Amino acid sequence: MELRDNRKEIIEDKEFSAGLRDADLSRKELSRVFAVAQTFTSVSFKQCVFTSSYFRNCKFIRCDFTGANIKDSNFKGAQFEECSFKYTTWEKTLLDERFLDTCLPSEENLARDLVRSLRVNFAQIGNYEAVNKAASIEVKLTGQYLYNAAYSRQSDYRAKYKGPARLTHALQHLRWKSLDLLWGNGESILRVIVFGLVVVLVAAILYMRDAVGTSFQDAFIEALWHFWGVQYRAPMPSSYEVLLTVLRFVIFGLFMAILVKRLSRR
Repeated sequence: MELRDNRKEIIEDKEFSAGLRDADLSRKELSRVFAVAQTFTSVSFKQCVFTSSYFRNCKFIRCDFTGANIKDSNFKGAQFEECSFKYTTWEKTLLDERFLDTCLPSEENLARDLVRSLRVNFAQIGNYEAVNKAASIEVKLTGQYLYNAAYSRQSDYRAKYKGPARLTHALQHLRWKSLDLLWGNGESILRVIVFGLVVVLVAAILYMRDAVGTSFQDAFIEALWHFWGVQYRAPMPSSYEVLLTVLRFVIFGLFMAILVKRLSRR
């Protein structure tokens, strides 16, 4: 086995008093480096380690942060245009949540990994709105990744996932899709409410079919009241009442689970 040195050159306690263009700072450790409202254009930060650095209100244009490790730093107000953030990790770093809208890689799996790192980072700095936003994006990216792994004809997916692997991802995507429709994979209160309305609507249609002469309006109101465990005008068949009761507890459980998840991130 042959090993070689992998030490990074340390740049510490320095200030960028002017912008930087077409520079190579890859494989450097930037410690307590300072810059305010400066512009960095076509700068390579590949596999850099940013520690306790300050880049507030800086602008990064076509910069490459591939494999960078950014921790205990301040990028508040920073703007990123056409930058690459593949395989980057973030820790206890101040960053605007709009980063989630403009800076994710095009590859679903890489974007998902980056969002996971950012979700933890936003929790560490106390930005819980960004935590919830990152969690929702992560759920969507997971679904896109599972779908492409199972069904996409792109060469990179087909080379990596074949036979049983495609079937496995297809089943995982089916499970993901089912849970997404049910409650947004734990991220959508609206989906839970819609699911509850669908349950009441289906119960009303079935009840209207069985109770001859009952209008849809009366059937819907009857099903809605029985969904909450209250008799409106006439008792419904016991099978309807049992089913509505079970589904009421299931939907209430899902609703509370989402609230607990959101509150636990605070």
